Amino acid sequence: MRRIVQLTHDIFTDEKAVDRTVELLKKRDGETTFILFPQAHVEDLFGALASVPFSLEARSYEHGEGKVKAASWAEELDASVVEQWTLVKGVYTADPRIVEQAQIIEHLNYQEAQELASAGISVLDRKALSILEKNGVELHIRSVFHAHEHVGTTINAQGSERSVKALSHIPNVALVSLTGVAFHGVAGVDARAFTALATAGINVRLVSQASSERSLGVVVDQENASKAQEVLINTFSNEEASVTITEGLTILNIVGRHNYALERSIFELRRNNIWLHLIANSVEGHQISLVLNGGAQKKALDLVHSQLLGQLKRLNVFCFGKGLVGGTFIRQVLESSAHVREKRKLDVRLIGVADSKRSIFTAAGLPEDWRQLLLESTADNDPQRIAEILAQSGLSNLVVVDNTAEQSLTDFYPLFVESGCDLVASNKKANARDQQYYDDLRILLERKGKSFKYETNVGAGLPLVDTLLQLHHSRDRITRIKGVFSGSMSFLFNTYSESDRAFTSVLNEAQLSGYTEPDPREDLNGMDVARKLLILARTVDVRAELSDVSIQNLIPSECQEDVPYDAFKSHFPTLDAHYGDLKQNLAPNHVLRYVGDLAISDAGEAMLSVALVEVPKASPLGGIQGSDSLFEIYTEGYGDHPMVIQGAGAGAEVTARGVYSDILRLG
Repeated sequence: MRRIVQLTHDIFTDEKAVDRTVELLKKRDGETTFILFPQAHVEDLFGALASVPFSLEARSYEHGEGKVKAASWAEELDASVVEQWTLVKGVYTADPRIVEQAQIIEHLNYQEAQELASAGISVLDRKALSILEKNGVELHIRSVFHAHEHVGTTINAQGSERSVKALSHIPNVALVSLTGVAFHGVAGVDARAFTALATAGINVRLVSQASSERSLGVVVDQENASKAQEVLINTFSNEEASVTITEGLTILNIVGRHNYALERSIFELRRNNIWLHLIANSVEGHQISLVLNGGAQKKALDLVHSQLLGQLKRLNVFCFGKGLVGGTFIRQVLESSAHVREKRKLDVRLIGVADSKRSIFTAAGLPEDWRQLLLESTADNDPQRIAEILAQSGLSNLVVVDNTAEQSLTDFYPLFVESGCDLVASNKKANARDQQYYDDLRILLERKGKSFKYETNVGAGLPLVDTLLQLHHSRDRITRIKGVFSGSMSFLFNTYSESDRAFTSVLNEAQLSGYTEPDPREDLNGMDVARKLLILARTVDVRAELSDVSIQNLIPSECQEDVPYDAFKSHFPTLDAHYGDLKQNLAPNHVLRYVGDLAISDAGEAMLSVALVEVPKASPLGGIQGSDSLFEIYTEGYGDHPMVIQGAGAGAEVTARGVYSDILRLG
């Protein structure tokens, strides 16, 4: 079986590649192997082949002629295979210098290879492929460094069953648009345009014509755009027409047949703020071409490759907050990233973190010593600057995670969404802001095709928000949500009700254990539970403001002065006496619980209250332990028997895990 071995120019740019080529040729049969080599490297080749112990028939080719000459020589010799030896492993699903996840295409048929050649894949040549197909000659593209591994691309009549084969891109093109009211219903407009462009020597890469026949768009190399504009203006100077240019574009080609390739690609591109100027489909349906802004080509290739060809989908995550929850979240992601890649086919890459002063950004992903890098960073934590960095990074599937308690950061949520980011937050402040902010953010999220996940706003890692959404969307009308919403307050009153200790002794333990805020008054004043109640109400489409929530402050009025927490401790005897009296007057087998309650009438009117109540110890609310939260969800479907969700309602580990789960939902 005769074989033509074409040695490409790039082999002779690498001394090791030349040595490897000679090693491979020594193992070949001189009677069936025919060498085609670059004329420019004739001396290099024959010097290297001096050590081959048999003669090899060889021919040379000039630059740019090698592929066609190899195909023609195969036809002349009735060879079965043309082997193209080079430094690349074969034909990739995308340019591996741009798309990290690009893979070798093991099999292509001639038609698919022709499409790829037309789409700009430089290792392929349309004329050579036509000759090979006519004679039934296989083409093997191999790297001289990996030939022994049988790694590479084989092109023959069969190909493979895989539908979408590859992506390619052609940068530096421009869209020239011809528009004229007088063109409507006039035959031959496109023919005149193409004739004029062809006469001027301008190659048209893509064409689009409106169904009204009032406009024609042609994509040309950017260097020819001004000339094409001038030619068309002169050609249609007697008509009422305009010719405009949109420069700096890239053609992204999807090669292969797939029913959903276009739909899935457009969805991913739009939700990542990449807008299309033009869409074209080949007549045979083997190629789809998308014309987009050139500055977005890397992001676009990553997105479409991941959607259609990728083994992994990557989420690029920037984190605000490195405290208890934020730091734990980062640790969990770094520790479990390999497991998530294997099991979920999802690569969660942490690309940056900001604390109260500084920030770091690294597109390659945070290293294990990220805390030290952050400490040494000179970059500020300005959210607007960070949003600009993310928007200009070229990264796809951006996610901003807010593990702070800062209301000021929520001012920038709309900017992050505009910059192409999904949102995940354990911070409750955004969802408890005024109703107008809440509504505007949801409208923006929908318009931009983005998500805002906030499961940990209420119940830490418990699946509460998602459950409510599923019930609400299934039209099972929710009539009441009641429960112990705060793990901090749960620990405080569960422990106090079951012990003989002073109230402030238990409060100190809760603070030292990290259950409360550093200043426990932020928990005792009821605002935390009120925000959570408001968030649940809005989740089921109740329109309300924080001021609509009736809140019982757990700090007696005589102790509610604006002083530092250390000074506030002078009121501890008053607190102990106050709660001692409440506990003393409890009914037998009753306990204290700080309860949030949302009641929705048949007319849709809602009552929201947060209060310290007395409940039977044997009831679900009375029986919770430790820092558990408990939620009773009443619906028309469940009637008087509520759905109960109970579990750990506080703690950095469960909250961080809940944030991580929200991110996995985005994947």
